[in-house]
Amino acid sequence: GNPRRQLFRELLPGAQPLLNTLEVLAKDLDKSQSQIAINWCLCKDTVPIPGARTLQQARENIGAIGWKLDKNMVEELDRAALGLSKPMIQNVFQTK
Repeated sequence: GNPRRQLFRELLPGAQPLLNTLEVLAKDLDKSQSQIAINWCLCKDTVPIPGARTLQQARENIGAIGWKLDKNMVEELDRAALGLSKPMIQNVFQTK
């Protein structure tokens, strides 16, 4: 089968608390979940490289800049991420 599909089948159920937090913040801020996720990365002084297959996705990604999550929101996302039952695979190119 598709290894990527299998990976997501294994990871997504354990990521539900984080996904729920992204959903709540997205609704509160009138942003998409991907915009919240990208902005969260920016707030943590990382440089996300989001993919975009369409012009609409690229525009949505751009909507993640020009504003910042507040400290409490970043902490809420951090707590949700720390509680994941199965950690995400780390990118070998990530710096610590």
